[in-house]
Amino acid sequence: MRVLMLAYFYPPLGGAGVQRSLKFSKYLPEFGITPSIISADSSAYTQDSSLLAEVPAGLEVLRLRHTPMMARLLSLARRHARARAPTATPGAVKSGGGPAAGRWRDRALRVVGALQFPDDKVAWSRQVVPAAQSLMRRAPIDLVYSSAPPVSAHLAAMKVARRARVPWVADFRDLWTENPDYSAPHWRRVLDRRLESRLLAAADGIVTVSEQMAATLAGRVRPGVPVLSIPNGYDEADFADATARERSPGEFRIVHAGTFYGNRSPDSFLRGVEQLFQNEPQARQRLRIRLVGNVGSRFESLLSSFESRLPGVLERTGYVEHHRALAEILAADALLLVIGGDSEGAAGVMTGKLFEYLRAGRPILLLGAPSGEAAQLLRKTGAGDALDHNEPSQVAALLSRWMAGAAPRPVPESAAAYERRALAGRLGEFLGAVHDRFHGRN
Repeated sequence: MRVLMLAYFYPPLGGAGVQRSLKFSKYLPEFGITPSIISADSSAYTQDSSLLAEVPAGLEVLRLRHTPMMARLLSLARRHARARAPTATPGAVKSGGGPAAGRWRDRALRVVGALQFPDDKVAWSRQVVPAAQSLMRRAPIDLVYSSAPPVSAHLAAMKVARRARVPWVADFRDLWTENPDYSAPHWRRVLDRRLESRLLAAADGIVTVSEQMAATLAGRVRPGVPVLSIPNGYDEADFADATARERSPGEFRIVHAGTFYGNRSPDSFLRGVEQLFQNEPQARQRLRIRLVGNVGSRFESLLSSFESRLPGVLERTGYVEHHRALAEILAADALLLVIGGDSEGAAGVMTGKLFEYLRAGRPILLLGAPSGEAAQLLRKTGAGDALDHNEPSQVAALLSRWMAGAAPRPVPESAAAYERRALAGRLGEFLGAVHDRFHGRN
């Protein structure tokens, strides 16, 4: 069966949003599915060319050039600022405009974002439809699969599938209007909700990453449309080549891999660390926090303030290639996972890094949604503890116990059910069932 996959984030783009589509396309051919990919060629996002080695030889990948409007505006603003900047004198301090300028910039970006419908990838999605038609003239396809965010991928997929008269499966890596980080104004929420309902009503099958998210979406699809939870996972092949990064003896290292954004803030964790140091000053000599990845500009002042108060405790790597991130994870004594939020949507969040953390076999500290699916998985596997993200005192107490030798001892085998090859097999079976149902074969 030939499947057209619409995935904006695909190598050489890097980051967490790439992994799910990449691994599905890598392993689906083993289950009788031949994918063709339409993705984005965008310099606005992190690049990780090392991931190209995982794209199967002969796989057709069409990358459509796209630069989001926000990225273009920021680039213009930077050029304008450089053009207006006076020539620096020796010893002069370069100013970024101060906190007020930053607030105005963030407000302007939110306005620009709200005016793009359904998101800032809509110009890319307009390119997808004719590109897909051209591709299908050369090689007809049996099904369209799209991965979101961005929601624009679903919008394009709906149009392509209708014109080709083939079934469409929509994969929601995150919820849209019911996402705990969704914060659009009321007028925009009305528009988003209307389009979301239209997309869900048009899809012939829905895939998402957690049981709770599946239950949320199942209540909004057409009667009889199948909804399946296929969690994110880990690729055993990635770990076969990964070697733990060297580290200093005697330290207790906590690693967070990935980006902080929305409700996923390191604030409570850092306050918990400070409480630990107040209670046990000697802990400062051993505890090291390592943030692997782009942490997000929104939290820069928070992190800088912590670093100024406690120099030498916090280390930041910036973005690193995926294999290097795994090496950092394997070198940890404990792993930090921040979900945050108290909403129902947060309870269904199952981030991709959770499963790589499980496979690494290191104890996991989860902040947020202590009754959610991720927390339940930690309890089921004995891989860590989940704490309320508003209780830094709990963080301090837990770190004290773990540094004293009372941390959980998870085993990598507990993650076996979430290996990417097996998950691709589940997706392949689902795509086949949706295809047969569409054509009245079952």
